Amino acid sequence: MPTATATHLDYYRRHGINPVRYEMADLRRHLDRRESLYRTLGITPLAVRGARVLEVAPGTGQNSLAVARLGPASLTLVEPNPAGVRDISALYATPGLSPVRPELVEARLEEFEPAEPFDLVICENWLGHSAHERRLLRKLGGLVADRGLLVVTTVPPVGVLPNVLRKALALRLGDPAAPFAERTAVLCEAFGPHLRTLPAMTRTPTDWVQDNVMNPAFLGVILPIPAVLADLGGDFDVLGSGPRFAADWRWFKALCGDGREFNGHFLAEYHAALHNLFDHRRVLPPRDPAANRALDAAAWDVAERVGELERAATRPAVRGVADAVRRVLAGLADLPGEWSAALAEFLDVFAAADLTPERVAGMARFGGLFGRETVYLSLEKRR
Repeated sequence: MPTATATHLDYYRRHGINPVRYEMADLRRHLDRRESLYRTLGITPLAVRGARVLEVAPGTGQNSLAVARLGPASLTLVEPNPAGVRDISALYATPGLSPVRPELVEARLEEFEPAEPFDLVICENWLGHSAHERRLLRKLGGLVADRGLLVVTTVPPVGVLPNVLRKALALRLGDPAAPFAERTAVLCEAFGPHLRTLPAMTRTPTDWVQDNVMNPAFLGVILPIPAVLADLGGDFDVLGSGPRFAADWRWFKALCGDGREFNGHFLAEYHAALHNLFDHRRVLPPRDPAANRALDAAAWDVAERVGELERAATRPAVRGVADAVRRVLAGLADLPGEWSAALAEFLDVFAAADLTPERVAGMARFGGLFGRETVYLSLEKRR
């Protein structure tokens, strides 16, 4: 597994940043996005009204506004980043923005010990695959009341692969030891045109660059759905996912006793749909689960090789990335030709002796390739 050299919190504190802000000039559009997400996950407004809600690592607090406006009995936000605490405090100090003033706890999840469990626990875009973070995932599960709901994010290797490759390009661009602001500017020049292909992008190029390709903890965020269910499946059943990809045609009268195996059915659907995470622009029919598992393993290998490149920018490390991408290419033979063309362009640009931001910015085939990187998961805790 790829190993991060630092935590998100270490990195944010070192540079005094909080690069998780959303464009929120139109508050209604922002709330619509969040409420649409919760609807996709099977969490209706009535599930929030009167509930005790906890959000861990809320960042700017902007996402929590949608919950705050649905009338929870209480809202607790646990955020350890000082810049995040300042942003959340400023947000909720805005007159008329929220009818609920949350309890803001400036602490790490490791230190947080509430007196009673919560009806709804939310944690987005933070916990990854390290042993420590998997333990924290299990701790989150322990903070949920019986029949309560947990919302977490997962990052499958196939879905994050395009941005892992952008990380590889960033490691070869310019001087990695350049001043932070200068490095940010170079990478915004390189990847800005790529980001402009995303019609619903809500973050600035600066925040995206700093939180992804510059972040030494970025590769640590990979967390496949099977890993989440391995940790939580003994106590939780999958309720929904965003995007929704799992159909269930089983007759409800058969869903009793051992027939209530919701998680196993969900995993089978996941492996058949996994290839659709590679490119957000396409939705294809189900594929052989064995082929998708092999594709996912190849994507994991790319992330491991990019991690080696990040730790030591040597010629063998560069070759290791290229070889791993070629193995992914071999697993795409029965999938759209433009996917193979995008990876072939990556290999060509990545091999350039003198890689420039202009060369990366002009990538015609790879530039628009972004995966369905983050998959939301809602789970219901059993009695």
